Amino acid sequence: MSDRVLFPASIIGSMPRPGYVKHLISDDCTLPEDEYRRLMGSAIRSVVAMQEMAGLDVVSDGEWWRKSYIGVIAELAHGFELSLNPADGRPWTIVVDRLAPKQPGFIAQEVRFLKQLTSRDIKATLPA
Repeated sequence: MSDRVLFPASIIGSMPRPGYVKHLISDDCTLPEDEYRRLMGSAIRSVVAMQEMAGLDVVSDGEWWRKSYIGVIAELAHGFELSLNPADGRPWTIVVDRLAPKQPGFIAQEVRFLKQLTSRDIKATLPA
């Protein structure tokens, strides 16, 4: 933004996902990668447009590329194992080996795509 806003408006967290986005990121989705990226790209365009129409100063991709905020860490690096929490049976991710990136630049790809869609300031989530 060229004219800085004292208190820029943006979302906190991820945007609610419609059913078709939930399906795209589910394990049940068996689309070829190029079709997945085309459909998810279209979904991201719509969530960016929604934020712009709402008048937000800073927009995001809604975190729709990611299955979950926590799980994305394990998706980005080797060395994690998905198992079930013995206390309650919920899935959890544990470190089992030295961490190494699976696909360096993953978040940079998300940012590049988002920058193409809007002239507004953008934000990307960096899980840690």
